[in-house]
Amino acid sequence: MIVNCELLIEALREEVQEYGGLLSLFNEQQTAILERKPDTVLVTQDTITAQLATITACRKRREECSKNIAVALGYKPNGALRGLIEGCEEPVRPLLYALIDEVNKLILRTRRRAQQNQMLLARSIEVSQQILQRLNPEAVTKTYSRRGRINLSRGGAGSRCLARS
Repeated sequence: MIVNCELLIEALREEVQEYGGLLSLFNEQQTAILERKPDTVLVTQDTITAQLATITACRKRREECSKNIAVALGYKPNGALRGLIEGCEEPVRPLLYALIDEVNKLILRTRRRAQQNQMLLARSIEVSQQILQRLNPEAVTKTYSRRGRINLSRGGAGSRCLARS
């Protein structure tokens, strides 16, 4: 049995577009981090969070399309997407393979960029903490949490946590 896969193609195209947008946002965030623009980093982070919600909705639509195709073909509803392609029309199969590959590549690239940005931000906080300590070593106390994270606190009677890494 051959099924129409147009809805699946549209869902995959939308997913590629949204992951491309996310990658662009991570690039924008990285530029803001490197140019030391904290306000832009925060605004970009809010936009990234919204984009992640959009991607989640796209993924759910794609999963629903693939589930419907699987049921129509008599396959397991939660099986691998690549396994469904043979049940689609011959002319669209290469397109489906290409779209799946592109989504997977974009997922890897966005994860890599997110990790890079996270490392850049962590290093930025670490450098800021070192500067604070050099400016006034007696006023800053460095402690470690149970999880091994560094906490910087202001010394004295009204001590409070300044930063956590």
